[in-house]
Amino acid sequence: MIGEKKSIASSIFWFSFRTMINVLLVLVLVEGYTTTYNFSYKLFADHPYIAASSETMNVTIESGDDVNRVAIVLDEMGIVDSKYLFIARAYLGKYHDRIQPGTYVLGPGMSPEEICKKICGVQSEEIS
Repeated sequence: MIGEKKSIASSIFWFSFRTMINVLLVLVLVEGYTTTYNFSYKLFADHPYIAASSETMNVTIESGDDVNRVAIVLDEMGIVDSKYLFIARAYLGKYHDRIQPGTYVLGPGMSPEEICKKICGVQSEEIS
């Protein structure tokens, strides 16, 4: 009798434990999917960080600054949503190695593509 109760209790415990692990796994997968979707949407949608903003700031890019340094500066100034999004956008658009030193007027109302074109001195729509 006592052995049966222990067996039933053990079965209930392991069933509950496996169910809880499965629920946690599903929650982790859903969170990962949501994060990935949001990152991808922001990366490919090319929307400004703050669309209604007309605020502009002077950003100085020194000679030798790479895309990582520029992304950090833009993120700290609140011009881009995330430095990681800007870096990914610069690499996807092949702007990462074309950044020109200088002082630029940039703002959160500009799309990442506009910012990349401006700091790279790109005038046309074509990137070679």
